[in-house]
Amino acid sequence: MDPTPELSTPETIQQRSGYQSLQPVKRPEYWGVDLDPSRRPGVPMEREPQPFPNTRFPPERQQGESAVPMHGRSNKEMPPVFGTSTPLKGLSGAIRKYAYSLPDHYPSHWLLKMLGDRVDSWGYHTRRALPVLIPAVVIGFLGARGRS
Repeated sequence: MDPTPELSTPETIQQRSGYQSLQPVKRPEYWGVDLDPSRRPGVPMEREPQPFPNTRFPPERQQGESAVPMHGRSNKEMPPVFGTSTPLKGLSGAIRKYAYSLPDHYPSHWLLKMLGDRVDSWGYHTRRALPVLIPAVVIGFLGARGRS
């Protein structure tokens, strides 16, 4: 007795009793149209993928320190392009630093990153409104003080 199992082929499957009564499969005439590349509809427009002109491929890593101090997974590298234009600073930076200490798959990681963005946005709008708000508050304070 041979210990190796017998491999089935389409011919042996067709010869078995359960398959003998089946008729050959009738397929439409467009069946397998994508097997021959010349019959594909987009053949005149298709070409091999190439990088855009004047690009460096593969992308080179930027030099310098990352704006993100750490990553939640120590074995995961930072992407080849990272932003250094907005380093972490202030309350929003502290929130983002804490968010990056958590793994990516935790929802709190992403929620803290969004909270850091909101805090940064609130700080920007506050700094933008200060030149108008400070004189208005001073005039209001002096006007209220002058009446009493």
